[in-house]
Formats: sequence, structure tokens, C-alpha cells
Amino acid sequence: MKGIILAVLGGVFLTMQSTANAAIGEHLGTWQAAALTQGTGFVAAFLIVWITGDRSWRKLRQVKLHYRFGGALAAFIIFSNITAFHHNGAAVTVSAVLIAQILATLAMEKAGWFGNRTLRLRTPQWIGIALMITGILCLSF
Repeated sequence: MKGIILAVLGGVFLTMQSTANAAIGEHLGTWQAAALTQGTGFVAAFLIVWITGDRSWRKLRQVKLHYRFGGALAAFIIFSNITAFHHNGAAVTVSAVLIAQILATLAMEKAGWFGNRTLRLRTPQWIGIALMITGILCLSF
């Protein structure tokens, strides 16, 4: 249950952040908004680690080098979201992002990337994906 609650909170915060990023982007520019968001996110995460006394960052050498740069993808994620918000609005952008995340995750799991077990999609899963895509098309037109 804790995982579901955190996932819901993450979705709410992602939507709030995307809306704030779009507003910042209107005033400063898209890449500037991405830089500001990344910077404040770094400060917030650093403070949480420091306040909680978490020392697990000392295990950084155990993390593969290419995974250490995962945060750099956030700059492109933020840029894409801000630009999409300006073109599509909030509902379509968030819906498209969620569907893209689901499809990318399913593809990665099906391929067995990152050590995940291979996923086998059955008819109900394909129907669910088709319904989600249909829903975003309905929002778009």
C-alpha cells in the first residue's frame, strides 16, 4: 500500500512540477526553467539526505557509471514537458507522458533490460494499452 500511495503522490507532484515548469518557461525560457528545476531539486534532495543523516551515498562507486548520469536525462524530460505543455495543455501532456512511460517500461521489461525478468503481455494488457491510447486521442480532439 505504501508503494501505491507514493506512486500517487509522485504523479501529483509531477503534474504540479510540470505546471510550474511551464510557467517558469514562459518567463525565463525552457532550458532556464529546466536548469532552475534541476538546481532546486538537487538542493532539496541534498538537504533531505543531510537532515536524515543518510550515508548511503558513500556506496556511489558500486553504481555503474552509465546509471550515474540518469539525472542528466531530467533536463531533456523537463524541456520536453514544458514544450509539450505549451503546445498541448496539461491534460494531454500528462496523459501522453504517462502512456509513453507505460509503453517504454513494457518494452524494456519485455526485452529484459536492466536485469528485469522478461514480461509476457496477454490480450487484456494489449486491450488496456489500446484503451489508454484511445483515451488520449479523445482528449486531443
